[in-house]
Amino acid sequence: MIKNTSESLKFFLLLAFVFSTCVSARAGLNNFTDLIFLDEWLIERKIDLEKNEIKCRASIPSKATWFGARVRLGSENELIKPIWITLKKDQFIEPKLTKLKKLLDECRSGFIFLPDNQ
Repeated sequence: MIKNTSESLKFFLLLAFVFSTCVSARAGLNNFTDLIFLDEWLIERKIDLEKNEIKCRASIPSKATWFGARVRLGSENELIKPIWITLKKDQFIEPKLTKLKKLLDECRSGFIFLPDNQ
């Protein structure tokens, strides 16, 4: 039993700490969540528990939907760029796209994804 105010306060702080650390995290389960950035390119990941699949995708974020108006890499790692979007040349140079494709392959390869320093 709690005997005094000091012990009551300690007990309360301990409970507050325990409950504050039990906050759920965005883990990419059944929804795409942000994973890492490679310059302006965002890599997102989704772990589909029903199909037991890991899906990763890359795009340059904008205020548009994924399929509507984002420059992105398709399912075969092909560059998809809506014709009305203008890009700087350095956003899709081959060395950057090669590194991006490598990161996507690593992302899809297993449950744990630890990218190298970029």
